[in-house]
Amino acid sequence: MYKELFVLIPTYNPSSKLHVVLRRLEGIGLKNIVIIDDGSTDKTYLKGLSSKYTVLIHSYNKGKGSALKTGFSYLKSKKCSGVITVDDDLQQDILDIENIASSFIKNHRTIIGVRRFDSNMPFYRKIANKFIAFLFNKKYHNSISDVQTGLRCFPSSIFSQLCSVKGEKFDYELNVLIFLCCEKIPFNVIPIKTIYASEISRYKCFKDSYLIMKTFMRGDYK
Repeated sequence: MYKELFVLIPTYNPSSKLHVVLRRLEGIGLKNIVIIDDGSTDKTYLKGLSSKYTVLIHSYNKGKGSALKTGFSYLKSKKCSGVITVDDDLQQDILDIENIASSFIKNHRTIIGVRRFDSNMPFYRKIANKFIAFLFNKKYHNSISDVQTGLRCFPSSIFSQLCSVKGEKFDYELNVLIFLCCEKIPFNVIPIKTIYASEISRYKCFKDSYLIMKTFMRGDYK
């Protein structure tokens, strides 16, 4: 069913949760998995993965945006209809991933997973996300409620353009939405669960929120 649908997983010093994510993806039939090791210094849970999956390696930590672009660039030369971007920390429900995969197979349109801002999201993240989404929708005449989600699916027809979008870190994901709106590329929105673990997030609230706001105020994605 998902023969030409790939999954990109950017990772940096992953925990054992990465292996759980991989098992769950294979369990629903998503077996074309590309892992981008973004300069990990602790490779404990990356050992042996290259024998089963494609593992692309950055020599140093460049950031999530850079890792995703490395993945898109790699897939341009593959027989690939589209790709789902998935995090390595179990903060995305496998049923939501399966729903996005099934929806993409039907229409081959870009899909953006949108989290529900419920009690599972830390208060400071909820406020920051809602504020940035409000500004984004005002400026780009849209109604998307979550502009920072990482669970997305893109058709292969826009891989080259995605590689040219600005941003090397978490700002890249917002720039991708700006790109979609400015280029009038249609996308579907699918609600997904909000899952937060107890571990420290790689998203640094003030530093990365400032970077995202700076990206938004600049307003260009190229």
